[in-house]
Amino acid sequence: MDIENGLSDFPFQELIGIVQEGFLIKSFTEKEKAIYLTVLPKYSHTKSFEMIMKGLEETKYIPHYHRKGSNYQLVITKKVWNKRELRQVVHIGLILVTFLTMTGSGYIFWAPGDLFLSILFALSLMIILGVHELGHAMMARKRGIRATLPFFIPVPPPFPFGTFGAVIFINSPIPDRKSLIEVGASGPLIGFIITLPIALAGLSLSEISLITEHKVGGILFSMPLILKILATLTLGEIPPDSIIIPHPLAMAGWAGIFVTSLNLLPMGQLDGGHIIRGLFPQHFRKVYFGVAGLLLMMGVFWPGYILWVILALLISKMKHPGPLNDVSELDSKRKLYAISCLLVLILCFMPAPIVPF
Repeated sequence: MDIENGLSDFPFQELIGIVQEGFLIKSFTEKEKAIYLTVLPKYSHTKSFEMIMKGLEETKYIPHYHRKGSNYQLVITKKVWNKRELRQVVHIGLILVTFLTMTGSGYIFWAPGDLFLSILFALSLMIILGVHELGHAMMARKRGIRATLPFFIPVPPPFPFGTFGAVIFINSPIPDRKSLIEVGASGPLIGFIITLPIALAGLSLSEISLITEHKVGGILFSMPLILKILATLTLGEIPPDSIIIPHPLAMAGWAGIFVTSLNLLPMGQLDGGHIIRGLFPQHFRKVYFGVAGLLLMMGVFWPGYILWVILALLISKMKHPGPLNDVSELDSKRKLYAISCLLVLILCFMPAPIVPF
């Protein structure tokens, strides 16, 4: 096959020359505007791939390196950069509007009639959510990945927290599995750390009340394991016939922990999905669908999990693009990040976050 004629706009000889710097080429073909090469690394997977990345740095082409059966495949395509950006004024506007909606929710639900405590609730939760996303953004930029700054999604009352959270956009490919795990883990880990003192302060200011003193027909916010530990440290043993009347800071902490647990679920392009994709490049979809099935069954206890699975399916279709270098092995440091996130998920997860009483 005359592959150069099949790819008239590809500088074929130049690309092959770059590939041969780091790999032995066993075979190649062209399909769907890309060159597919079956290769063997001349050096380590990391070193060979980095040589190709450096060789293609000043071109409009980019390599993708992965396993295919018992072989290694290198795919060269044209670069396609995402340009999902918001102007600075929009970022600032979303922050201000979210602050207002969260303060309004605090004033209605968590500190009725108390503007100071409502503002404290809003600022605390915004710090938790903002630091979470800033952790992703800063780690991405440290690894040479184009990422936007966090922006908030305001939701007015009667939504009880005033926001659907904060998000960032990743606008360039993730280079390797190490970076994928680091970017996925950095947000929930730093967000969890910043949540702990806020939740601890809130619980120390909360009160214990007999459940019989409250009208039937309300709702209870379940206590994840980490909040049970913090509550015991600050309030002592909670009698089984009693509930905690949370201070607004405690509710900000609860919301931060809840968001952390949802994001760490290993599905699609959630934080947990990034981590699982980095850990198991060959089998990640089995984990995605296994977790999705488990959450659908848990929807019997809390229907919100069914909605979360549907959203994950709609947004990602349980797929993940993966990193450019999908072959190089992980080191102990990145595996420790993944284990840390699993422990945080265990501490934060609630089978039924909101229950009636």
